[in-house]
Amino acid sequence: MSSMKKWRGLTALIHDGVKYGSMAVERVQKDTAKIPFTILEAIPPIALPAKVAHMVHDASVTGVHGMVRVLNGVVGKTADVVLGVLDKDK
Repeated sequence: MSSMKKWRGLTALIHDGVKYGSMAVERVQKDTAKIPFTILEAIPPIALPAKVAHMVHDASVTGVHGMVRVLNGVVGKTADVVLGVLDKDK
C-alpha cells in the first residue's frame, strides 16, 4: 500500500471518528438532559419555562455539534486537496 493511500485512509478514519463521535455525544447529551427536564416540565408552576429551557438546550446542542460536523467536513476536504497536490508532486 502506498504512503499516500495510508494518509488518505488515516484522514478518512479521523473524519469518520469526529463525525460519528459528535453524533453519539449529541445524542447522549440530549438524552441525559431529557431526564431532569421531563421532571421539571411535570411541575405546573415551572412547566412552561422548563419546556423553553429544554428547547433552547436541545437547539444549542444541535447547533454546536452541527458546527463541529461542518468544520470536520471542511477540514476533511482541505486534507483531501492537500493530499491530492502532494500526490501530483511526485
